[in-house]
Amino acid sequence: MTSTYRVQQFAKLAGVTVRTLHHYDRVGLLKPHRTRASYRVYRDSDLPRLQQILVLKFLGVSLTDIAGALKSPSRLEELLKTRRFAAKRQRAKLDATLYMLDELQNAPAAQRDWADLASFAGELGGHSDANGWRRRRLDEALRILGERRLEWNATLEDYELNRDVREAIDRGDTPDTPAGQAIVARWCDQIKRLIGSDSRLRDALVLVMEAHAGRTDSPRRAYLDRALKSA
Repeated sequence: MTSTYRVQQFAKLAGVTVRTLHHYDRVGLLKPHRTRASYRVYRDSDLPRLQQILVLKFLGVSLTDIAGALKSPSRLEELLKTRRFAAKRQRAKLDATLYMLDELQNAPAAQRDWADLASFAGELGGHSDANGWRRRRLDEALRILGERRLEWNATLEDYELNRDVREAIDRGDTPDTPAGQAIVARWCDQIKRLIGSDSRLRDALVLVMEAHAGRTDSPRRAYLDRALKSA
């Protein structure tokens, strides 16, 4: 026989507040049954769904994303992968934070290299917003590209491309010079082999490029923009 619970009883059973249950009801995450007198009534079958919501919320998934994930098992798996990627990146950032604090505390005040540490912080994304919808989208884009790179068979020429771009910039070449056009063509070919016709990968690459626009030197950015438009 299925047990039923009034809202106060169910809140106590689940270890949440009545206010939380009311909120999940309002946003459509966990809709209780209603009696003829319009009282909220929960059943045993509501508990596993509530537990899913609580776990995903603890993992940093927004209520909007939780709603979508509970309707789609595939979306849930994607979100779990993205949250794991984000957690690993956050752990790396914490490690870097401890390193920077050690560097600052171990160096005399007059010898602290703030410029070098600022550059390091910028590379790690220390000045970006770590919360919100845009951050979640960026986490997912980074994960998608990371997974693609793991399965992608890069060539020696691919690894040499970054070096050749730096050398072209040092020589004063631009994407409009003959040498620069050759670099753009190589980068365009690399992008095509990386993302193919996968619009999801392309969108992820564009999002990552936009997020790093402020931390990417303009000459290199000019090459990458030109290559992406041609790919």
